[in-house]
Amino acid sequence: MQSKTIDLYEYFCCDRREAQAGKLLVYVHEKCRYKGIRRRRPAILILPGGGYHGLTPYETEPVALYYFQKGFNAFVLRYDVLPHTYPYPLEQAAMAMMYIRRTAEETDTLENCVAAVGFSAGGHLLGCISVLPDDHAVRNVFGEEWEKVRPDASVYCYAVVYDDHAENKPNDSIDNFCNGAVGREKYQYDAKVNAKCSPAFIWTTGNDRAVPVDNSVRLYQAYMSAGVPAELHIFKEGIHGLSVCSSEIQPELKYNELLVHVGKWLELSVEFLFSCGLKMEIDKIG
Repeated sequence: MQSKTIDLYEYFCCDRREAQAGKLLVYVHEKCRYKGIRRRRPAILILPGGGYHGLTPYETEPVALYYFQKGFNAFVLRYDVLPHTYPYPLEQAAMAMMYIRRTAEETDTLENCVAAVGFSAGGHLLGCISVLPDDHAVRNVFGEEWEKVRPDASVYCYAVVYDDHAENKPNDSIDNFCNGAVGREKYQYDAKVNAKCSPAFIWTTGNDRAVPVDNSVRLYQAYMSAGVPAELHIFKEGIHGLSVCSSEIQPELKYNELLVHVGKWLELSVEFLFSCGLKMEIDKIG
């Protein structure tokens, strides 16, 4: 494995302004040049959750290492949270996608096989680059190249899609994202899903009290209405934020049949990505 941290603002020679984060953790496979072949791999960008208050650690490297061992080059974005939200998280997610595509040759990544996975508020950020890649925050950095920001497939994990300010609902991620700089209506993105969107894998649990299951159901229905391939998995039970469903990641969770069952989302998501063509290719060289 080759690992390093990239400052995206330095890489793209962009003015940082008030941005504090914008760092990309890179986990790529060693280049393989053996018996006249080269392995080129799909990639995946990981967007952890945290309600735009912080970043949840068990939705970062543990996720990257899972997809890495499944053959993906993996990238974890450390994006800005309050008080430095819009436009910073969105432009940083856009820069991460563009970095993966622009460095594809040197990392043996398949340039058009770049997925992204987002958790909770990170799922909201995923929705922004998947459904709204032409947002002003993206165009301001990449102009007419904005279409390259959209992932080639999206994996939504108990993602924030809308926020109706329901009573006893602790999550207010969309307000945190907008932070008074932009109107929240645009960033409840399920209404903006269209035929140009890439395939989506969506999962959640039926009794998630932080991000109600309706978020995932509405998102799936939006993809179906737009004619975009999508898959929805609603597990019967499970608290919010299960990530890779490991008691080693969250010590308060006891290893049990529930974690084993919900943890199947990982393999299911890989199967889905493979079915969308995001899998390793072997080229002859020399």
